Amino acid sequence: MKIIHSSLRASRAGSVAADAPRPFGIEIQYLLAFLAVYEARNVTTAARRIHRSQSAISHSLSKMRALMGDELFVVRGGEMQPTALGEALYPTIAQAVSLIDSLRGRQRGFDAQRDSFDLRIGMTDYEEQLLSPRLWMEIERRTPGVRLVVRSINRYAAEPMVLSGALDLAIVGNPVCRHPDLECRVLLSEPYVVACSQEVELPALTLERYLQADHLSVEVGSEQFGSVDEALRAIGCARRVRCVVPTYSRVPDLLRHSTLFATHSQGVFLRDAAAHEGLQLHAPPFELAPVQIGMVALRHAKASGAQRWACDLVHALVSRPHGAGLTRPRPRTQSGRAA
Repeated sequence: MKIIHSSLRASRAGSVAADAPRPFGIEIQYLLAFLAVYEARNVTTAARRIHRSQSAISHSLSKMRALMGDELFVVRGGEMQPTALGEALYPTIAQAVSLIDSLRGRQRGFDAQRDSFDLRIGMTDYEEQLLSPRLWMEIERRTPGVRLVVRSINRYAAEPMVLSGALDLAIVGNPVCRHPDLECRVLLSEPYVVACSQEVELPALTLERYLQADHLSVEVGSEQFGSVDEALRAIGCARRVRCVVPTYSRVPDLLRHSTLFATHSQGVFLRDAAAHEGLQLHAPPFELAPVQIGMVALRHAKASGAQRWACDLVHALVSRPHGAGLTRPRPRTQSGRAA
């Protein structure tokens, strides 16, 4: 969670000591200005976000440049683009400022009506379609100072990005979460289905027929092997992936006009009536545990008050009966079984 605003208030409160020496000559205003410019790529926008003047932002950047011996940002294509050093500094500065805010947040908690911050959540496009509309409705209604920023990630990126402070939380399918400072709450569990066009002759789906088919896969970021491939490898098999796309939203259309098979959570095909039109759905012909859509976040003792509030909001939204529009009828497979 970008905690620029709350840290800025703290720095203003201590302005009486503005002339006191700082370690290494760095004041928190410099770090806040750096983060704001890095994320906005524009001095005017950065100044507006953290409620400072453009001249104050420019002054802080000038001080940072002198201290680091580097331009940090250069104007390119009408935007403030970070230099190599600026790019390298960002995760460290973001983590440092996040730590300061989390320490303060543990002391005073989070005031949803008063505090302002950017809530940064990592999701795949499937989780984004599933959750972000309702999440934004809740944020808009309850927290006038919160800005929601959704970033596209894969399940392997959730852990390092939350740990580094680049994200406040991540919501992904089958998340990888091993670090002791993190916790993973399961929000939803969805069974896998195998989908293909209704034009494909498939009275019954056997493992042999599954392995003979050409497959469609979704790869987000650098992810190469997902849960389906891991399950197949466990029984000594591998599917032939002939088509790879970066988003789940493309899958139904590609299947309708091809002989490709796709194996994904049933929600990919049931998010609306149009998503499964012209498709047939089958239960996988091998053991495949349901997709666990989980929320990865810092443990309660490590998180700021705002981060804890955000996690509780997401969990309550999903737990509410029919509240998030997440309850779906189970589709019937071609064999007549529930998928």
